[in-house]
Amino acid sequence: MNKLFVSCVFALLLAACSQEPASQANEVATAEDGASESQLHSGVLVENMETSVDPGNDFNAYVNGGWMATAEIAPDRASNTVGLEVHEEATENVRKIIEESAEGDYAKGSDEQKVGDLFASWMDMETRNERGVSPLQREFEAINALEDYTDLAVYFAEVNKLGVSTPFTLNQYVDFKNPDTYMMYTYQGGLGLPDREYYFDESERGKEIREKYLVHLEKMFDLAGLENGAAAAETIMALETRLAAEHMLKEETRNMVALYNKIPLGELPELMPDFAWDEYLEAAQVSFIDGLVVTQLDYTRALNDIITSTPMETWKTYLHWKVLNTAANLLSEDIDRQNFEFYAKTLNGVEQQLPMWKRGVALVNNNLGEVVGKVYVARHFPPEAKDRMMELVDN
Repeated sequence: MNKLFVSCVFALLLAACSQEPASQANEVATAEDGASESQLHSGVLVENMETSVDPGNDFNAYVNGGWMATAEIAPDRASNTVGLEVHEEATENVRKIIEESAEGDYAKGSDEQKVGDLFASWMDMETRNERGVSPLQREFEAINALEDYTDLAVYFAEVNKLGVSTPFTLNQYVDFKNPDTYMMYTYQGGLGLPDREYYFDESERGKEIREKYLVHLEKMFDLAGLENGAAAAETIMALETRLAAEHMLKEETRNMVALYNKIPLGELPELMPDFAWDEYLEAAQVSFIDGLVVTQLDYTRALNDIITSTPMETWKTYLHWKVLNTAANLLSEDIDRQNFEFYAKTLNGVEQQLPMWKRGVALVNNNLGEVVGKVYVARHFPPEAKDRMMELVDN
């Protein structure tokens, strides 16, 4: 599960438990002032309902229609939820913790130093602009040095550990059939658009997204100082489309039974006979396990031919893009902005970027969430709030 999602949910829960609900606080204050008697509420907000809708036809519209008709989506958000206010309060609290760490003088290696340095480096856009894509130079050189498909397999494994998207990912999750243990899983990947349907949607919107994706690819190559941006964009789109054609349909990926295909390591070559599995697993540092779960068997079989029939130069162009795309929001302002323009504005309709500090808080939460969480709990999660949470869970 995504660590940022977990951190945000955890912070939201803590904030929800540690703050006194506004309605409850107002009722207590009113009673103490003797102005009027406090009133108990059912918890159902009638003003948020749309009672003209038949609940048997659309229960969601019946319950939430009033709220959906009046709620506004902030220009820096793709959606709005009833929990956003609580999330914003938690974010402000985390911001104070992080900024104190960034402004203080702490011992090297301390939690505060790690948090402070990460946040400060994120906020230092002047230095980021000066460096441009130079932080990626080592990866670009490694890509250019790839000579054959064995090298390619090894590089897939190495950048998989960095979170770079490759034709398939290898990650650790709880074993679907035995929740007391963990298992390594492969999963289809390698696309720059959200999923396979984006590559084959023939609606006007679908065609527009693909056209803008090509423009985005070219702009990103140009901003990064990489050669032949227009040609690279066409090359990447063609390869990603070929990968997408073999991807399992989105609705099929919900069948967890069909996804659980445990394969002994020695039998992996039966799926992809031309793939350098031994070298891949060694580079991934998992060659000691007895097997792994291949979630999409047909895709994995098809990938064997896709890899070996695609020229190495095409793979190099593709990998330059994957590395650049993964790091885009950590680089210079122009690259970060272009990344936002396509992935947030074009795909999701978000008109404004979140403020730098909010994005910095998310970055720290994602990478050092447990470190920040220790301080957050001490400040904003008193023992009585924990008792309330445990009572809620027990019930």
